[in-house]
Amino acid sequence: MASATPDQVRSLDDLGTIVDTDFHLTERQEDIFPYLESPFDEMLTSASGDDYGYLGRVYPATGMVYSVTMGKADSETVRTREDVLAGKEFIGWDAAIATPTQNLYLGAVHHDDLAAGLATAYNNWLLDEIVDTDEGIYGAAVVAPQKPVKAAEEVDRRADEDGIAAVMIPSGSVDPTLGNERYYPLYEACERAGLPIKMHNAGGTMMTRFPSTWKSMSRALPVHVTSHNMMHQTNLADMLTQGVPVRFPDLEFVVQESGLGWYPYFMRRMDHDYMGAKWDAPMLEKLPSEYLDDQFYLTSQPVEGADDPQYLNAVMRLFDGDENLMFSSDYPHFDFDDTDALLRILRSEFDGQALRNVYGETATEVYDL
Repeated sequence: MASATPDQVRSLDDLGTIVDTDFHLTERQEDIFPYLESPFDEMLTSASGDDYGYLGRVYPATGMVYSVTMGKADSETVRTREDVLAGKEFIGWDAAIATPTQNLYLGAVHHDDLAAGLATAYNNWLLDEIVDTDEGIYGAAVVAPQKPVKAAEEVDRRADEDGIAAVMIPSGSVDPTLGNERYYPLYEACERAGLPIKMHNAGGTMMTRFPSTWKSMSRALPVHVTSHNMMHQTNLADMLTQGVPVRFPDLEFVVQESGLGWYPYFMRRMDHDYMGAKWDAPMLEKLPSEYLDDQFYLTSQPVEGADDPQYLNAVMRLFDGDENLMFSSDYPHFDFDDTDALLRILRSEFDGQALRNVYGETATEVYDL
């Protein structure tokens, strides 16, 4: 793509390399189960061998009444490398970090060892069927939060795999929350491997796990509106208070698919309360917002307020978005963002370097592409 001077970004062609940091696969059980290792392959196969007899559907129900795709994208499924390449042409990225869909519910599987086995199976499928660095297709190794030590072993096993650019924690139903010391072996492994951790929620799992008031919601809409950012806030608050970024200063975290406006509020709320209760977060050596600036990144989708440039530009300035925001489409989900959704607004106030950071340069550094 053509380069541009800092003040001459008029179109996507002026941005250099475009990296989609949340491009979804829509894997299904029948894709993953053939990769299950013993004893889980036997566990999930009936005596007749023609169906999955032990648990039937092992992934929990989502609680959602609408599909993840609703016709906005050309393809309703992204289950093969060819599907990904079709999405690449549709969105227009040069590189993408593939994100699971069904395996976002992995943290709610009620069999801890099976969850770890499913993570390994997904990663084997991902490497065999999806990842292709020559085409710019990268992946994140999924780990089961139920088994942090096994998760650390999975990270060690995948660290040198060509095309594995991150580790993903399906964080929507983690219990305990991610500041707990039980996750330290996983964090140590990721820091050792130089792989950032992606945290991605799935609204349906949170409807069954956190908080209990969500269980009373009888519609999908209020769950989807509130769940993603609220669960991220809970995990981030716990991680900051317990000193996770202090313990792991070389580890970076990516907060995915939760919108933008909540983030400046959360940073200021954490700073405000910390100043009145420093004794409750004794490991912190600086303001919580400074750790967020240094080690945490946000992906862009869904861009709420896309019809209000004043709002979106203000939000960007409030959390140094030109340094900590990375473009994502969420393709092919029903609410995915077109590639230029941010550009149409931000180019009115941000220069070319800021926009190139958002669209690819920050991601290239964070994921070491």
